[in-house]
Amino acid sequence: MRCSWESFLRFGQIRPKMSHFRFMKTTLLSWGLLWALVVGVAPHGLAQIKEPTRKAQKEYQKALEAYRFLSPNLALSHLDEALDRSPSFAEALFLKAQIYQDMSHPRQEEALAEALKVNATMFPHGWVTLAEIQWNLGKYEEGLQSLARLEALSAPRMTEESERRRAWVEAGLTFAVEAMAEEEVALEAEAVQGGLNTDALEYYGALDLSGTRMVLTRSGLSSEEQRTTPGVVGGEDFFESMQLEDGTWSPPVPLRGVNTPMNEGAPTLSGDGKTMVFTACATPRDGYGPRRGKGSCDLFESTWDESTQQWSLGVNLGAPNSAGWESQPALSSDGNLLVFARGPKGQLEPSDLVVCHRLANGGWSSPRKLAGKVNTPYTEESPFLHPDGKTLYFSSDGHPGFGQLDVFMSKLQKDGAWGEPVNLGRGVNSPGKDNSLMVMPRGGVAMFATTQGSGNLDFWQVELPEEVKPIEVATLRGVVRDANTGQALVAEVAIVDLSSGQTVSRTSSEGETGFVIPLPGLGSYSFEASAEGHLFGMTTYEQGGGIDLNRSPFVQIELMPIEVGQSFTLEAIQFESGLSKFSENYQAGCERLAQWMLDNSGVRIRIVGHTDNMGSVPFNVALSLDRAAAVEGFLTERGVSAERIETQGDGPSNPVADNETEEGRALNRRVEVVILD
Repeated sequence: MRCSWESFLRFGQIRPKMSHFRFMKTTLLSWGLLWALVVGVAPHGLAQIKEPTRKAQKEYQKALEAYRFLSPNLALSHLDEALDRSPSFAEALFLKAQIYQDMSHPRQEEALAEALKVNATMFPHGWVTLAEIQWNLGKYEEGLQSLARLEALSAPRMTEESERRRAWVEAGLTFAVEAMAEEEVALEAEAVQGGLNTDALEYYGALDLSGTRMVLTRSGLSSEEQRTTPGVVGGEDFFESMQLEDGTWSPPVPLRGVNTPMNEGAPTLSGDGKTMVFTACATPRDGYGPRRGKGSCDLFESTWDESTQQWSLGVNLGAPNSAGWESQPALSSDGNLLVFARGPKGQLEPSDLVVCHRLANGGWSSPRKLAGKVNTPYTEESPFLHPDGKTLYFSSDGHPGFGQLDVFMSKLQKDGAWGEPVNLGRGVNSPGKDNSLMVMPRGGVAMFATTQGSGNLDFWQVELPEEVKPIEVATLRGVVRDANTGQALVAEVAIVDLSSGQTVSRTSSEGETGFVIPLPGLGSYSFEASAEGHLFGMTTYEQGGGIDLNRSPFVQIELMPIEVGQSFTLEAIQFESGLSKFSENYQAGCERLAQWMLDNSGVRIRIVGHTDNMGSVPFNVALSLDRAAAVEGFLTERGVSAERIETQGDGPSNPVADNETEEGRALNRRVEVVILD
């Protein structure tokens, strides 16, 4: 049994047909119709406009029986017979409208409008449903008119749930009408150029940090293409496309190693392109195939093997997965934060966006709902976390929009919560289901899957308006080497925000392959690198505006091996002027030294304080010793044994620069670390 791309959107087998009758029953109850169908009379004591004939009633009962046994086409056939004999048979008209709605039939609006015309007050919620259908067809003014018609009727009071849904539909319709009235020019999207789009279906893509490499989900290949394309296994598979120098995209090529006869989809990549988290779904017959899963859809992690030039099959993420439904992951560029959609297994409750963090042991924390204003009582799905780490794009039908699912943008707030979502507007959003959006790392251009061109799912792109663009992100590529031998090292690389002490980005440097890491926006940062058996490297810098997004800087970082007598200056230490007391700012240098000491438990050090020549020599010697002692105290508070630390104050006796200038004096005011053993 195959599942389509909709599997990852909670349709198809992920919305089992066994749940279908529960859905219809719930909807009928909200209309008040099921009671009438079972009892055989109109609700609220209302009589039929004209009593249906006995033959019509018999056909209607047959239709109801077929409907109960999930045979909608047979039910429609009996309803047509009933309505031929009694055209004003209200219950038959409403049941026909309901079946059309279940089937997403093109005539669902017409059928419900006809039923409400025959009896406007029999099922008041029918007006809300009609307005919702019109909303999803882009008939926003007509939808508001349907709700106004309901207000004008002296209909019985609706249930609390019906009132809640009416308010939700009205909010969406009102938003759409007002947004279109205020809109100067709709966004103009166009198909992505090159060989990326084909006669098959292309959707759910992921970009690495360079923005020139895309992994995408592809299905619907012809039997000839499946037979002749190496690496195509069947069902939904992963393909790769590269952006060429002229800006177009290459024809998609199957990924090696990860594709199976089952279905794989909805990938997300770490910034370096070496880690991929994706969704795989079980089928009733084959389950998860060669993989092990927990629920109806689970998240799996695959890694790139440089030696074999292929991806691993993928292992279950474990704790983030449950007996329910997990899908549509979004991985941060450093691979340490994961946002995804979660919902109950086989039920119709909507999904929410949740987040978890990678633990020190490589596992993942327990997922929790995103803090802030992203999630609603309705559906949130298809998240995309931009490499800036502060901009989230997602799809939702719970926030006012243009139809069934719209794409929104939310910004991370200082308190760690996500801010008020902003609709991306027309061009991206439509009356239908809009999702599968990703934004280029360099900002500005969004890519998304849509049927608006050829009728097949293809990738289109659009320039985003300023108010929904992410922060500009450039990238830094590099290699970490041994300073003595030049050998490329396996190392950890991180960028830390000096204002908060938070790690903005963290990644690994793998030998000659090196690393790629996003450069954050405006602010003060420390760039840190560490490798086993080596001193750590660290530098602080200010990130200003005007990033050259057309280039990706490359650096070579040299780390000294740990040797007795080796010394280095501890950067990013800030003392109060003339005192040995630390300033209130984040002490990046001390924090990094403490972690390095804990990681290298056999190392002993001497901390040497130095000053400039301003003031008396005795004062500066005492000050330098006190500052060295302050660093020692910082380290012991972090768990480093005092027995591993010596302190020394040299005052102004060992300058490294001219004391005649402020710049020189600043260089002389330093803390030095010497390796003892």
